[in-house]
Amino acid sequence: MNSTIILLDKYRVSCSLKSDNACAVSLGIGRAAVSKWRNGTGHPEADSIERMCKATGEPIAKWLPLIEAERARTPEAKKVWLRMAHIASAITLLLAMNLHSSKAYAASDTATHNPVSTVYYVKLQ
Repeated sequence: MNSTIILLDKYRVSCSLKSDNACAVSLGIGRAAVSKWRNGTGHPEADSIERMCKATGEPIAKWLPLIEAERARTPEAKKVWLRMAHIASAITLLLAMNLHSSKAYAASDTATHNPVSTVYYVKLQ
């Protein structure tokens, strides 16, 4: 199953839509476009991806590069988009970890905590 279909299904469930036609109407696009997404001959534009991400609470930084990788015409372009997806995932993870750490720090007795935190960087190939 490709990324477009996974995101579309999440959108459909999130918005309680009963059909792909209802998804198309909700997104303000033609039903033929959604049909092309389903059969793998087309992919959503960035604005549709953004609308689906907002409705589902999914990060656009995750889905946009994955869908663009599927749309890529060459293996080299696909690799670039997949690298972008990995970088976006790593950044999202770091931000989530930092947010969680900040909330835990704020909730605890600050006098007993060391204010220095550690960040690990990962080189993606």
